[in-house]
Amino acid sequence: MSDRISVRDVAAAAGVSVGSVSRVLNASGYASADLRQRVLDAVERLGYEPDFTARHLRTGHSRTISYLLPNIANPFLAAHLSEVERLTQQAGYSLLVGSSERPARDRELVAFFENRRLEGIIASPSYEYPDKAECPFTRTSLPTVVVDRDLGDAFDSVLVDHFNGLRQAMEYLLALGHRRVALFVSGDNLRPGREKLRGYRAALAAAGLPYDPALVYMPGSWLESSRHRMAEMLQLDQPPTALIALGTQLLSGAVHVVREQGLEIPRDMSVIGPGTMETLELMYPPLTALRYNFQSSARSTVQLMLERIAAATPPAPRRVMVAWDLVVGASCARAY
Repeated sequence: MSDRISVRDVAAAAGVSVGSVSRVLNASGYASADLRQRVLDAVERLGYEPDFTARHLRTGHSRTISYLLPNIANPFLAAHLSEVERLTQQAGYSLLVGSSERPARDRELVAFFENRRLEGIIASPSYEYPDKAECPFTRTSLPTVVVDRDLGDAFDSVLVDHFNGLRQAMEYLLALGHRRVALFVSGDNLRPGREKLRGYRAALAAAGLPYDPALVYMPGSWLESSRHRMAEMLQLDQPPTALIALGTQLLSGAVHVVREQGLEIPRDMSVIGPGTMETLELMYPPLTALRYNFQSSARSTVQLMLERIAAATPPAPRRVMVAWDLVVGASCARAY
């Protein structure tokens, strides 16, 4: 006899019919908020796991969405992924995650998603395919929503407004009298790095200040340390008096060097970093941070995907832009 929990067990525990459980778990038909909560409580209490293979054979739908992304250790991606997973589960879907940092792996994963008859792809790849003919997301028939990448105009996309976020941070520092601001962000091989650099340069130009490449560090990976480059910048004839470092490793390496050289934050160096839980909780003095609303981004991503799956959208791809917020802490001061 199998010990597997069945839909009938869930129905009995929730005090509802098997049909009601099916409507809730398959997100099909009407279910009141009370009924839905009773079913979900019973599912959690019993540890019920749907038989997705059987459901796929019965309905022709896997009710599974894929998320292709680079290194999941990135706190921004991890936060976004967690919220996307919560929302897809809430909608009655499972999320299958694939990690890729090269085009060949992108192609492998897209083929895998197609063979498993998944219903859509959320894509935030580590390569942007200048030759669109080589882009595996262009060739797949699966609905695709692109997250914060420039893959052309063929897809629904949810983008972060790095340009205006960085410009806002620069304008804040410029208003404090800083004229030499170091910028540590990810490389310009992807949209986030390019847009941040563009916002940085636009703020300098608006203030009538020259762009100095010696103050910019854009490594190919957010995991690279910034210690060596920060030490070099502090030896310049005109060293920076402020730093924008939008990566946890980029921030920590730079801050360590600043402190090793006897400089204090914010007296000698004003600092703006990424608004992650690690930086906001562990940094002292409390960090002034650029923070983007990953909940809003995830919500838009899942909504666009579900609408594409349901074919309830206009044919033209849509674009959603998510803003950064500048959260003022105590890590910035007036320049002297």
